Amino acid sequence: MLSVRRISLVVLLLAFISTVAYLIWLPQPVAEADYPIDRTIKYSLTVKNPTNQPLQNTAFWLHAPLKQGVYQVLDTLSSSHPYQVEADRSGNQRLKYNVDLLPPYGTKIYEVTAQLKLSPEPNAIAEIDSQTFLGEETFIEVNAPKIQQLAQRLAADSDANTLKNIYRWVTAHIKKTGYIKREQGALQTLLAEAGDCTNTMYLFSALSRANGIPTRNMAGFTAKENAVLRPRDYHNWVEVFVDGEWRLVDPDREIFMDKAEEYIAMTILRDGSSMETRRSQRLFGGAELLEITMN
Repeated sequence: MLSVRRISLVVLLLAFISTVAYLIWLPQPVAEADYPIDRTIKYSLTVKNPTNQPLQNTAFWLHAPLKQGVYQVLDTLSSSHPYQVEADRSGNQRLKYNVDLLPPYGTKIYEVTAQLKLSPEPNAIAEIDSQTFLGEETFIEVNAPKIQQLAQRLAADSDANTLKNIYRWVTAHIKKTGYIKREQGALQTLLAEAGDCTNTMYLFSALSRANGIPTRNMAGFTAKENAVLRPRDYHNWVEVFVDGEWRLVDPDREIFMDKAEEYIAMTILRDGSSMETRRSQRLFGGAELLEITMN
């Protein structure tokens, strides 16, 4: 018969094993989001009445930085004029202004200051469903035969390696044109083998989605430090979902999953939004009678 001491040792050992097993299988807590970099950005618009008649109660809108993304959080936002916030399900938000009175040929300047927190590494955002960023959209012709053929050629043994192949092909074969006013889309960019940041974004996205890799098409600005944003800073890039994370890729500037803290996301571009978020180069809009320019 086992002694009382041996029985006690066995009981203690079984208890220890049970405790370890319980801790191993216990659901692990999700790491808290971490945005360690503070950044302040400012931007402004000039709104002009080009007519010889006063304009009253005329509305326009202006995009604000994403409230929360994998690489940024909007901490505070202030403006020189009162506004209302409109938002959609993707996290896009814009400021809606009402111009009470603008005299003939008069102008007003609207200024915005945003305090952001940025991260060089992606944070997990539970609200993002990656599967909603697959398939065709405007300018992303996933099902076009030439897109499909090239996508198959670039497919590799893993999503990560497939993305590397797509990145290398796009950066090697698509000639940089500089700004193109008209969006031409993925297929036309492939046929022309040339495009700007907008169109290389669309092509990279189409080739990735054709390989079953979710992509988000992004519009915004780049800023390495506190900055006043200018029209020339406006830019497009891609976020890809790979190995459970959204990673930043900018084929136009040849950046692959790096330097995310230098990007200020203003808009996730997609069809079906409740706001005007399909056009990649539109930061503001409103009444046709107003002339609006970014300063």
